[in-house]
Amino acid sequence: MTRCVFALVACTILFASPPLAAQMRTPAEASQGSAETHAPTRFDIDAQPLATALRGYSEATGIAVLFDDSLVAGRSSPGIHGTIDPRDALRVLLVGTGLNAHFASMNAFTVTADPATQADAPMAPAAQVHDDVPPLDERGAAVIQAAIEAALCAHVATRPGSFRLALQVWIDTAGAITEVSALAPSDDPRRDARVVTALRGLRLPASTYRFSPVTVLLTPSAPGVYRCAGSREWES
Repeated sequence: MTRCVFALVACTILFASPPLAAQMRTPAEASQGSAETHAPTRFDIDAQPLATALRGYSEATGIAVLFDDSLVAGRSSPGIHGTIDPRDALRVLLVGTGLNAHFASMNAFTVTADPATQADAPMAPAAQVHDDVPPLDERGAAVIQAAIEAALCAHVATRPGSFRLALQVWIDTAGAITEVSALAPSDDPRRDARVVTALRGLRLPASTYRFSPVTVLLTPSAPGVYRCAGSREWES
């Protein structure tokens, strides 16, 4: 089971656990909503039944989330801890559920089933607490972030900050990333393939294997924010 998810938002880390897949916003959604739906917000929502996670999201943001109780019954949310755009946070909460969020009004989302996902993927099991699996804290997340950031910043074509891409990475007991899978591809398949290649084989501290597999969300950075300024200007 996937145990951790974090996002590199302008290469800033966000983490939660344990998702199975990812649903991302579309370009059309990016221009909708009020300031409340765009302003970064701090979230501290643990893995739990989806219905209560969505209510916690509404309490944290003041944004209404409309859903049918029968639609979310039996589904779990990976939870989320960190500061992030509320729209992306909601999509993280829906990871692995087969559900999507859509604007219903300026400050309200409605949760609906995704027919394609429903047909191809099983529903996520109810949230469980694993006492033997340590949570991915900010220090551990920072270690993984630094390695991934360095690998992606080393090539012009893979530098994060200008595109949105969800990935799942598997880490072996030696700390090597042995497999990378694009969960929610961007609009550039060639770049996605380069990102996968850049991360496959990357060496992390051996202790990070405990969190494997890890789901990574790359999202666009704010205008004028560049975290790869010191990287080499070359492509493979």
